[in-house]
Formats: sequence, C-alpha cells, structure tokens
Amino acid sequence: MLLAAIVLQNLALLAVIAGLLLARGGPFRPRIAIIAAASVFIGGMFLAGVWVYPPPWGRAVYLALFVLASLRFLRRKPLPVRRRRLNGILVAPCLTAVGAVLIWQGIAGRLAPSENHISLAPPLEVSAGHCALSAGASTALNLHYVESGSTAASFEKHSVDFIKANRFGFRTTAGKSFHPKPTSNGEYAVFGAKVVAPCDGTVIESENDRADVRPGHRYRSNDGANLVTLACKGSEVLLAHFRQGSVRVAVGDQIREGMFLGEVGNSGNTEEPHLHIHAQLRSPDGSLSAVPMRFNGRYLARGDCL
Repeated sequence: MLLAAIVLQNLALLAVIAGLLLARGGPFRPRIAIIAAASVFIGGMFLAGVWVYPPPWGRAVYLALFVLASLRFLRRKPLPVRRRRLNGILVAPCLTAVGAVLIWQGIAGRLAPSENHISLAPPLEVSAGHCALSAGASTALNLHYVESGSTAASFEKHSVDFIKANRFGFRTTAGKSFHPKPTSNGEYAVFGAKVVAPCDGTVIESENDRADVRPGHRYRSNDGANLVTLACKGSEVLLAHFRQGSVRVAVGDQIREGMFLGEVGNSGNTEEPHLHIHAQLRSPDGSLSAVPMRFNGRYLARGDCL
C-alpha cells in the first residue's frame, strides 16, 4: 500500500509537470488559470503527500521543475481555439478540486484535536531522524483514520507510526537510499532502534514471540504483533511491532519513563519496520476509545520528527 502511494504520488506530480512542458496554450489569462490550478494541486501534494521517496527535500526539486515547466508553458505557441477550450475545461477544475481537498486535509490534519490528550515522552531517541510516517488528525495524513481489517480500529485513530531517516533523508539504510521498497527488514534505518517507555506505568500486556514478517503489503500477519501495553496517566499506551525476542518487560512490571522496552521490528500487521504507538481509554464496559497524544508537548503529524 505504501509503495503504491509513493508510485502514484510521483506519477501524478510528474504528469502535471510534463503536461505543462508539452502543452501549448492560448491567451495569457487562461494559461495563468491553468498554472494556478496546477499550483493548488502541487501545494496539496506538498502538504498531504507521503514524502519518504523522495524524502522531504524532494519537494524543492519538484518545485523547481514546476517553475521551469510553467515558464515554458507561458512561452509556447497557442493551440487551436477548440482544443484550447477543451483543455482548460477538463484540466484546471480537476486539478483545483483535488488540490483543494489535499490542502484542507494537510492543514486540518496538523491541528491538534480539541479533546483531552495524554502527555508522553518520546519513545525513541530525539534528534536521531525518528519521524512520523503516519500521524495527524486527517485521513490523508493518518491511515489509522481509515477503519478496516488491514488498517485500524476506531480506538487507534490517533496513532503515530515512527520510522527513521538516514543521513540522506531516506527511510532506509544508507546503502539502500535509492530503493523505494527494500525487501529485507535490516535495510530499513529504524529496524533494531531502541524503544523506551514514554511514561511511568505498569505493564498490562506483553508479547515477545511473534516472528518478524518480510517487508511488503502481502506479508502482513493478522496473528498479532510483539507489543507492550502500559497503564499510565489513566490511559493505556500500546507500542507495537517490536523485533522478535527483543521485549525486555513482562506483565506486572513497574516501568519508569525512559526505561528500555525493546527494539523496533516488523512483527504483525505491518508492511515495513516501524514503531506503532497509540493511547486508548477503557470504559467500565470494556469498550475502547482513542486518546490524542502529545510528545514533549507537541502534537505530531506526518513528517514531524522527534
């Protein structure tokens, strides 16, 4: 699923830029309208896109290409009137509509929910390239807002999935920077990263024996992940996808913030190594509800780093 999103995002951006490079417009105002519509689309992609391949600096590359393509489009000779009108009617409104939705999702998803939140410490080392792959308060930024058997339940919607960037900004090890989807867990920078307790609490659930699955959507396992659930601050905080055999705590253990819990792996319903964390509130009847999280006072959305 992530690989498909990466491919579609890059193809869409390249298609818009190529379209401007090859197009031949008419009068000045319609050309400006098309460039404006493309700008809305590009802006939406920048705000709501999955910037892992290329990483965030890829936006600067696409922006430069877009500016060059726009300038060339303004200088091209005009098409016949009939074709010119058809192009404007079909292209500009579609780009504007899609871009506007993405901009709305990108902005709304970065606004912290108004409901009560839980304050946590970072579960991974700060300033080490650990960033949110899926997080925020909108569907475009956070896949956990989509409820299904392969994504999330309603009590997981405020989840954060952490990955790690290498020195070039990619989520893989340095030697695999230019591979969009490595096939070995060890080729992801976050695999094996140390996970620490984000709060003081008691271990109420622990799993350590699930095998790490191969990267790729088809290798997801519904047999459960290696995980640790802590009871702290009146909520339950669940951390999942630990590396098999790495969990160092057991049910009943009293945990202090910053205590080592285990290592990031790729166990359970996951398509590549990452650390999943979410907070949930258990009602007297046993039902669960999602609790927003803040790390060192910050509400994280996709692309934000610890």
